[in-house]
Amino acid sequence: MMTAGIAAAEVTFSGTAEFGYNDTDHATGASASEPFSDMDLNIAFSKELDNGYTAAASVELDYANANQGNDISASDALISLTNADSGIHYGDTKHAAQNAWSSVGSMDNDAFRAADGEMVTRADMMFGAAKVSVSLGDDTNLNNPNATPPVVANEKDYLSLGITGTAGELSYALAHQGANTAWLDNDDNSAASQQATTGVRVSTTWGGATVALGHAKNDNGGSTGVEVSYPMGAYTTTASYVAEGATGAEANWDVKVAYAEGALGVTVATDESDDWNVDVSYDMGNGMNLFIGADDGGKDTYAGLSYDLGGGASLLASYADDSDNDESDDEVGAKDYKEGMTFELSFAF
Repeated sequence: MMTAGIAAAEVTFSGTAEFGYNDTDHATGASASEPFSDMDLNIAFSKELDNGYTAAASVELDYANANQGNDISASDALISLTNADSGIHYGDTKHAAQNAWSSVGSMDNDAFRAADGEMVTRADMMFGAAKVSVSLGDDTNLNNPNATPPVVANEKDYLSLGITGTAGELSYALAHQGANTAWLDNDDNSAASQQATTGVRVSTTWGGATVALGHAKNDNGGSTGVEVSYPMGAYTTTASYVAEGATGAEANWDVKVAYAEGALGVTVATDESDDWNVDVSYDMGNGMNLFIGADDGGKDTYAGLSYDLGGGASLLASYADDSDNDESDDEVGAKDYKEGMTFELSFAF
């Protein structure tokens, strides 16, 4: 990392680089010889202004599969102006509802729009113990006036609202988004995220346990959930139950037990279907860590060994099996390993 500054202004550079080899085409599961690489440069600017505000900007430059002559793409661009009580953000930032909301268990009807790659304007303001946020998104689409309905470049998203705060021993959140325009982007959204959606949740600590209650509603129906998380020594147990109001919808329940003691970490989770996962980590000492697990009801299995070389460098050897090839983004298990055998050397600067 390198920093240069004049008075209160600061410019910071950081980056990562990785290269490696993988022997499996994750889309088909077929054998393949696939060297890969990626380089990222992160640039951040900030300056304290005379009126108590801080102006800041950041961007990431990505050079994927670094064959000589490839284009460099820019992403995660963000500009902000903030102080202790308020702020405005423009670029790669969360919608107000998405920023405020946290699901209570596995809710079917809390599909708040995710912002990833679109330009979002969000304003935040503190009113006592409450933080109020309002945002508007701006998707970039290929203009196609002959489509039905017409696709308009830079279509405007709905208005989004988020309120979070505390009242005595209670923490609360309120999230609302208006119905979206006609077109979805290519981000982590579904048709449900276009619907007008409202969610409210409260949580508190009671007898050592964290208890949360929540309700979310869109055009498909309502979801009402309760979640309890209780730590006891090296164990933390989390259980949730969600009643679904849509016609014919079944209730959702989840149970997770996490164990962390010394070098060993184990997480076991299951739900109302046959989906379950077991993830194990073990610190072997001398910079070596072992990870093994079975996820997606045992359809995905993985094992990986990482070695810290010091100075921001690390070495990874992993093997992952995605038996039904449903991990289209080639991210298997808790560590997001590539399918097949992988050897990877990475650096952080």
